[in-house]
Formats: sequence, C-alpha cells, structure tokens
Amino acid sequence: MNLNLNEICKDPLFQLNLAIWMTQSQPSTYFYIYPLFYESGLNIYSIGPLVALPPDIRLAVSDRIACQESARPDLVLELKEKKRLCVLECKSSSFGSESSASNQARTFLLLAGPIISEVLGSGKRGENEGMLCYFIGPNNSGLMDRTLEILAKEIKDKTNFETGGFGCFEIRPSKSTIVLEYSEPVKNFLNLVKDSPVDVIKFEEDTDPRPLYLIPYDPNVDQTKEEQEFCRRVLFERILSHIISNIGSADIPTSITFTTAELLNLATFGGYEIWGDTDAKKHIRKLVKDFLANIKSSMNVSVRECLKFEAQKGWIFNIENKEKQEELLKHLQRFKPKNLDLSKKIEPTLFDDLENEL
Repeated sequence: MNLNLNEICKDPLFQLNLAIWMTQSQPSTYFYIYPLFYESGLNIYSIGPLVALPPDIRLAVSDRIACQESARPDLVLELKEKKRLCVLECKSSSFGSESSASNQARTFLLLAGPIISEVLGSGKRGENEGMLCYFIGPNNSGLMDRTLEILAKEIKDKTNFETGGFGCFEIRPSKSTIVLEYSEPVKNFLNLVKDSPVDVIKFEEDTDPRPLYLIPYDPNVDQTKEEQEFCRRVLFERILSHIISNIGSADIPTSITFTTAELLNLATFGGYEIWGDTDAKKHIRKLVKDFLANIKSSMNVSVRECLKFEAQKGWIFNIENKEKQEELLKHLQRFKPKNLDLSKKIEPTLFDDLENEL
C-alpha cells in the first residue's frame, strides 16, 4: 500500500472525523483512536453550525476590519462543567494574515469571544468562555499561531472588542502513529488530560490509518480530487450495504421504503441528524438521489419495476416473491459505486427549495 501519510494528516475530512472520534466513549482496554476529548470531559455541541455576528458587533466592525457577517466552523466542542466552548476549524495548511482566509479567521476569533453563548444560543453574552482552535497539517502550527496572534491584536486595536483564546492542533505522522500536538494554553483551556504530544492513532506499518469515517463526505471540505472521490465512494458503499442488508433479511412479499435522510443517518451513524450545515445536507441528499437513480437505470427491465421514488414517501422497493428478491439482490451486489463518475457535479434544480428531508 502506497500511502502518503502527510497528505492524509492534511485532509480536513480526516481531521474532522478524528476530532469526532476523540469525543466518543471507547473500551478502556483497547481503542484504535485515543478518546482524548472524551477523557477530558469534552463533548460535541454542534457539527457545522452557521453562526452570525450579532447586529451590534457587525455594525461596529464593518468599516474597521475585514471579516464575514457569518461563518460555519466544522465543529463546536463543549466543556460543560467549566462553561467553555471551543470552535474547531479544519485546514490542510496554515495561512498568513494577508490571506483571504484571514477574513473567516477574524470572524471566528470574534465569535469565540464573550458573544459565543449568544451566537450559539446557549446562554447570555459573557456566560461562557470561548476558544478558536485550528486542526492543521504537519509543520503548520507555527505560522498559524503567528497569524492568529496578529489577527487578534488587530481586532483589539481597531475595534476594542475582545476575541476568544486561540491555538492549534497539529496532526502529523510518526512511524506507526498519528500524533496530535497542542500548546499549553490549549491544554489548559480544554482541560486536556494528557500533555502534548499524544499518539492518538496507532497502526501497523503499511496500513491505512484512516478510521471509519463518521462523516464520510462533506462537500464544503477542501480536499484533493482523489480524496473527494474516495469519500463519495465510501458514502455510496455504505448506503448500498444498508439497502442490501434490509432487502436480504426481509420476509417476502414486502414493500420496503427508504427515505434519503434515513439512509444518510445510517451511513453517518446518526451524524447526519445533528449536522448543522443545511446546504451541505441538501447537496448530499441530491448526491444520494442521483446515486439511487443510477442504480435503477442500470437494472434490467424485469427488476427495475421493483423500485420507484415517490416525493412524499421516498424510495420504495416492492418485492412480490423470492425470485424477484434474489434477482434484485444479485443486481445490487454486482453494482459497484467505484465504477461511477465520482467527480460528477450535481446541478441545482428549480425545486431544490421545495425539497423536504426525504
């Protein structure tokens, strides 16, 4: 297996899934990913929420600094017992203070300040402390820290508003481990139970260190074409596996209905339901509908009549007898998502805004 571990560590979707896994309870005797966040009392507050600066802040900073009115961090963590919230953003590499990405960073710094409770709807202004943390690829934390220092000082000097704390989680490979490094201020604010660096993944040589992705595909993540195609394939394979399993175990005759949202919840282990990025969810629903349409169009005519889509119900498999069940299963098992055009663009339609969660 020829894997570039540095590139994997730079992949924002790998970073996001690693962060989510670190919040999950795992067996104390054996775990593939060390649950650093879980052991430290951190849990997921929200995945991909859209948060906006309050009107008074937006008005006061609009002509003083370059920032966005709203932003969508990849993940928000909560340390409930200490009333602390952490805004997490995943990036392949660092950027300078003059970069266009710094506009988003200024917004995150403001959002992580005293207004964080208000913008997340968790309480009044000043009720919680906040911190902005970037998940970043190898050898990038130095520049990222300097950029955040410059931007935080600029906000303070030009607007007199307080920002949240800030720091980085740098992810890098080291022989047969994936290492997470962070500064002392990050450790202290998040109450992390281990000193940096921490081996968060241990794997055998020449194996793929990527865990089971709880979020297998996110259209808003900046990935290489190869990584994006890999993630789409994983999503489709999971959905196909759930369909095959349900049809194969059904008592015949039967009618089995899947909604797109149901399939996505199964494929993301419930992550789709709590995902706050409505635009990403809409995009993925369209991807899945296109995928199922591809499955149907590839069927023989005798099998195709088993599957139909109804706008207010979902995807319906009508199976009259054992022969139809076996024929349908054979087709589904032969269907290979890897043979699809995994880079295909899904164009918007006139009815996108009318779609429900099917």
